[in-house]
Amino acid sequence: MKYFASMILLMCLQAKAGIADYEYLPFLDENLKIGLGMSYSKLEANSDVGNYYLLSAANPRLEVSYSSPVKDYYRHRFSMAVEQELFRPENDTFVLKNREARTAAFLSWEPVWLNEDKNFERHFKFMLKSGSIISELPNTFTVNGDIGDRYAVDVGVGFTWYGLTVSKFPLGFLAEVLYSQTLFDHSANSVYNGLSYRIGIEFEFKKRSLFSGWGMRAYYEYDDLKNDYSHVVDKEIGLIFSKATVF
Repeated sequence: MKYFASMILLMCLQAKAGIADYEYLPFLDENLKIGLGMSYSKLEANSDVGNYYLLSAANPRLEVSYSSPVKDYYRHRFSMAVEQELFRPENDTFVLKNREARTAAFLSWEPVWLNEDKNFERHFKFMLKSGSIISELPNTFTVNGDIGDRYAVDVGVGFTWYGLTVSKFPLGFLAEVLYSQTLFDHSANSVYNGLSYRIGIEFEFKKRSLFSGWGMRAYYEYDDLKNDYSHVVDKEIGLIFSKATVF
């Protein structure tokens, strides 16, 4: 009986320690985070001569975000990013008229609500963004395609779950669904509304370590947009290394 009681006490102490570990998650601090990384993009659209694919080279990307202090389980997060894209046709049969490097960017605001344990958050997201879009499609008379610019506003919801790895390094999993509405575009084929899906995994070294404040984030984004002909899909996958300054 004493052995059984000792085991129960030990299990309770271990559970307490596990919960206490969450108090040291750097995600909960007020912080300014700057990140640099690379991504790859792919644009897809239907055409009269089959699917038309455009692949990017490695896209250099800069990210900056600010998270306010948590007060009454509520905070704000402001983010921005800029990246350079350079596309080419996947199929050498087709020709891309404009082969110049392009710039994509976004600016976003998120009101965030956390649960009592502060290991799960829900948020709304409001985002202004610009990016590349397929402007002209090849057809039975020409193999030429072209690329243009799209400016849009995205609004949606998301959540982030925070946990710990086996080594008790902080880990965050993000998922979002956004409605994307075109404000205006520079495209021969007009682009309209659609949905944007985003997932990401963020890893940070815990506090009180040599690499405190450093982390990395892997993400995948999928935009499915209607256009004059059918629809166009924009996919992106990337990896960002970041340094957070805690206030």
